[in-house]
Amino acid sequence: MQFIKIYLKYLALTQIFVLLFTILYAQNEKELFFKDHVYEKNIRSVLFFPAQGLTGNPLLPAVLPINQDNPLILKFDEVNTEEADRYMVKILHCNANWTSSGLKDLEFLNEYNEFSIDEFDFSMATKVHYTHFTYIVPKVKLSGNYLLLVYRNYNEKDIIITRRFMVYANSLNIKSQVGMSASVSERLVNQQIEFTIDYSNMFISNPLLDIKVVIRQNHRWDNAIYNLRPTMVREDINQLVYRNFDLKNNFRAGNEFRFFDMRSLRYSGQNIEKIIRHENGFDVFLYIDKSRRTQPYTIIDDLNGGYFIQNKETADVHLESDYGRVNFFLEMPEKMTEPVYLAGKLTDWSYSDENKMRYLENSGLYTCNLLLKEGLYDYCYQVPNNQNDTNILEGNHIETRNEYEIIVYYKDPSINSDMILGYKRMY
Repeated sequence: MQFIKIYLKYLALTQIFVLLFTILYAQNEKELFFKDHVYEKNIRSVLFFPAQGLTGNPLLPAVLPINQDNPLILKFDEVNTEEADRYMVKILHCNANWTSSGLKDLEFLNEYNEFSIDEFDFSMATKVHYTHFTYIVPKVKLSGNYLLLVYRNYNEKDIIITRRFMVYANSLNIKSQVGMSASVSERLVNQQIEFTIDYSNMFISNPLLDIKVVIRQNHRWDNAIYNLRPTMVREDINQLVYRNFDLKNNFRAGNEFRFFDMRSLRYSGQNIEKIIRHENGFDVFLYIDKSRRTQPYTIIDDLNGGYFIQNKETADVHLESDYGRVNFFLEMPEKMTEPVYLAGKLTDWSYSDENKMRYLENSGLYTCNLLLKEGLYDYCYQVPNNQNDTNILEGNHIETRNEYEIIVYYKDPSINSDMILGYKRMY
């Protein structure tokens, strides 16, 4: 209990520093990032997913076939607000490397490229007040990479959120499998992706130059594989074969994700040690984690690093779910030479000061905290600067159940831009 009191004082000073940093940052012009990014600290719980039926599944990636009528849905909260800000949306078409394609708006849209977010509601009976926004993304005419840009009051430089999404055409056939690494030394810790691309339904004069492939693991872009070259071109049957033996088609298998159940703030859910209720909100303390580097593999039904908002006591999860300041702890006898980060969809798989773990010398603990909405969350600890293995604190096991996506781009000479002509999800 004494440790929690000392930590709460430390936490209060940290929050003051974050607030001052946020004020100074807001005064500067914001740089546009062509990635999933939140540009202000009061924007929380950003979910971007395809609609299914009346709602949707927030655990699915923001990927749609070009002929699908179900749209993408964007949801987010602006916390500690009494009035709703005016937010606008713009869509940017991008190349395979997530740079602007330079296409004109009317080449990929049927309407003027500035949309208003008109659907919003205020939270009800919550300690942390917020405005919840919902936006339905309009349909596009071309396949490819897109960046959704959310900004304030018609000012495109006052950026709030950017989100990547993909629209694909089913012009190519992809056959794939996930297996052990071709390297004997990596066989128990790496997963290898092998596949073939059948382009017999279309004419491609130079598939080696015109086709690009990207593979990603668990919807992540930070460790995606780019520029993978085929090992064989079978021109007689119009196939590209990718059976690399140089580990370029290998991913570290990682481990099943850690998780905590915060679907209620009235009692402690799984992996939550304590919830302290106070006048302005809740402080949530997770059980202390330890490195899993040398631990054996254990089957856990995880969300592959994702999260979803849910509240066990209320009917409207998006408006009646409250926020808690969640405190993470990782026990380490000594401070590591490289920085340690809390990671997962809850941090957009980014590595910033907000989710950088701070080492408390006297307690032998790494710690950080995030303001999170009630729900079920996956997370892990990453060491992105470790050149050998960013999963050094989690371990790697060939048995780990990961989701993989293969994205096939084609450089269309008529528009000089990259289209997505093939897409495959696999487990």
